Formats: sequence, structure tokens, C-alpha cells
Amino acid sequence: MNKRQFLKASLASIGALTTSTGLAGQLQLANQLAGANYARRFSDYKAMVCIFLYGGHDSFNLVVPSSGSDYQDYARTRQSLAYAQSDLVSLNQTDVMDLSVHKDAGALQTLFNNGRASIVSNMGPMVAPATKQELNNNTSVQPPQLFSHNDQQALWQSGLLDTNNTSGWGGRMADLLMDTEQRLPLSFSLGGTNQFQSGRIAQHYSMNTEGVEQFGGLNPAYDWDRGRMEHHLRMVNATQDIFSQAYAQKILDVRANNASLRAALEPIANTAVDYGTSDLAGQLQMIAKLIAAQSNLGQSRQIFFASIGGFDTHDNQAYLLPRLQRTLSDAMASFDADLQARGLSQNVVTFTQSEFGRTLTSNGDGTDHGWAGNQIIMGEPVRGGRIYGHMPSQIINSQDDLGDGRIIPTTSIDQFGGELAAWFGLGQSEINEIFPNLYRFDQGQLNLFV
Repeated sequence: MNKRQFLKASLASIGALTTSTGLAGQLQLANQLAGANYARRFSDYKAMVCIFLYGGHDSFNLVVPSSGSDYQDYARTRQSLAYAQSDLVSLNQTDVMDLSVHKDAGALQTLFNNGRASIVSNMGPMVAPATKQELNNNTSVQPPQLFSHNDQQALWQSGLLDTNNTSGWGGRMADLLMDTEQRLPLSFSLGGTNQFQSGRIAQHYSMNTEGVEQFGGLNPAYDWDRGRMEHHLRMVNATQDIFSQAYAQKILDVRANNASLRAALEPIANTAVDYGTSDLAGQLQMIAKLIAAQSNLGQSRQIFFASIGGFDTHDNQAYLLPRLQRTLSDAMASFDADLQARGLSQNVVTFTQSEFGRTLTSNGDGTDHGWAGNQIIMGEPVRGGRIYGHMPSQIINSQDDLGDGRIIPTTSIDQFGGELAAWFGLGQSEINEIFPNLYRFDQGQLNLFV
């Protein structure tokens, strides 16, 4: 069996076991992989960077009404968690109510006002567009396992309404774009193992902020590991049975990937941009170097994942949230400046995800699990300085409130991901395969890209 035949047979087997997208879609993907080298159909370079905010970001307390009755409604609802008007810095936009962010997220204000970032408002997993009355009268219109951390992380990262599904929408893009003759994946994670980048075939390469992670005691950079490496290779190559040989080949592939990636990164220097010391900033700085190394790697499309935790603010939110928002905003601004310094900002789109927003109501010291939330999208290809989607009023028991301040989304993950996939160069039939629920929503409605 050659590699393409193996992929086709593997996907046929997977299709028989999964119910998330159906056997027909799996076999269609197998035929596409078997029939074309998708990584070579592009003459340009593009990268997307997902920053996942673990814990459920209270993102309706990221972008807040800042004047008149809108601010009064917000302050009345949020009580002790409301930001004081004196702590707010304005976003320059005229489409909706006057909006601001906390001064600690001043870097986000600068990105927004300079047209380098926008806000996608009121987004979340959706079965179909539905009103508050329809959702209350028919719970089948609600996504499964609402308000559960693990399940909602799965829905956001998979783009499917199946909490048992194991693939992600970034991974399914990689399935269609991967070079089947190249060992090195086109997806790289600095934020740990994740579902977003897991395809049905394609997987992601995990790294740390220092770069390539080597096998313990087998680092080719150290002369004293040479004897151990030679002995290890003799053992690996001496395997006889088919299972040991498959495992050995995996080990050899990882070694080859480590070597090629290390060589590609070695000539890439840091820019003069000061990232600070946060872990998220370190992840994004390494991603900037990986993007700068793309010409050495020969990959026309790359997908990256970074993450930051701490957003499960049931307690102490008034202290924690502004600091988390500052860490996020500063890291994103540094990343944008780094890409500009490298002349690559026109090729990269960065966006946030979080498993859910949080309740508008306070539990006394924080907020509880919600549904819809606001997300940031950043990059030169994006129409910046805009609020996309419906920005709900922060009023309890409004038509936007499912109950207890849990806001109903009006923009689906499918719509957002579909537009990203189109910008990335995927065709409509491929986008429909990645987001099989997309047909239920208006496509291209957001108009995110220039």
C-alpha cells in the first residue's frame, strides 16, 4: 500500500465508526486526499492562529456600553462587577451603542481604533437561528450540554453539534490541505493538545515556548547524547512484527520532524518587539518565529493554537478579569507588532475562542456559566475597527436573555468558521464538509475580510 491508498482505506474504516458527519463525507475526503496534493494548489501563504481562553471568558465585560442609558443598564445589571466609567477607554465605532474596554485592555483599544482588530459579538454554538420563545418551548433547538466546560469546549473546537466527536474544524481543514507526501503536520500547537487541530487524519505538532521538544536523553544538540541515540536507533530499526514496526516508524517520523523543524527555526531571530513575560506572550512569540520559518518549511498554509487559562471567574472576578484581559490584549498587540516587523501581517489572521460567555448577573463575587460571548479577530486581512453581529443590551429578562443573564447567540461558530475557511482558500463544497450545519445560517453575512 502506498500512502494515498493507506489514507483512503483508513478513512473508510473511520467513516464506518463515526456518526458525526457520515460515511459519504468521509469517503469524499478520502477521494480528495487520494487524488490531489492540496498543499501545492496555492501560490501564496496564509496562517490562522486560534487563541483559546479556557474557563469561559466573561466577554460581555470585555466590550461594554459606556454612556447614557446603555451604561446605566449595564451598571444596574452587573452591580459590583461593572467597570466604572472612569476606568473605560472608548472604541471608535458608530454602528451600535457607545462601547469601551477596560483601561487594562488598552492595547486592544489601540488595535481596534487603528483598524487592526474587530469584535465578533454574541457568538456561540447554535443548532439553528432561534428566538427565546422557541428555545424555551423546544429544548431540542438548544445545543447539547449547555454550560458544561468540557462539552462546550468540544463544540467550539469541533464546529459540530456532537460532544462525542473527536475532530476539530481546524483539523478538518488540515485534512483537506495537508501534503500527504510530507511528514511534518501543517498544524502547530503551543497551547497543548487540543481538539481544534485534530483532524480525521491530520494531527498537530506540539511545541513549547522554547521551541522543539526532544526525546529525553536523545537530544542531537548535545554530544553526550550521541551514544544513547545510536543505541536507540539500533533498537528501533531491529523491530520485526508489524505493530512494533509501525511504532518504530512513528518514532523515526517524530525524530525527522524534530530535526527539520529545528533546522528551519535555527536562523530565525527574535525581533525587537518586547513581548513581556506572560506565558501566552511566549507562545505567540514562538508562533511568529514559526510563521517566519514557513519558507524553510515549504508550507503554504499553517494553523496554530495558543491558550491561556483562568477565565472561570466564579470568584474574585473584579480583581482577576481586568488582569486577564490585559495579558490577552498585550500579548495580541505584541504579536501583531512582531508580524508587522517581519513583513508578514498581511498573511495572518488571529482570533479568540472560549467555551462560553458568562452570566450577566453576579453570584456575589463572580459570574456563572453562560452561552454566547464576544470574540476578537485580528489581522491585516480583517476589516478592522468594527463590531460584527448583534451587540445585545445588558438587561436581565430581555429577549436576548435565556435566563439568569445567559445571552442567546445570534452568530454561529459555523458562520464565523466558514468565512475563515473561505479566506484560507477552501472551496464551498469543502467548507460544507467541515461545517455540515452551515446551511441553516446566512453564509457570508459577517463579511469579515477585505
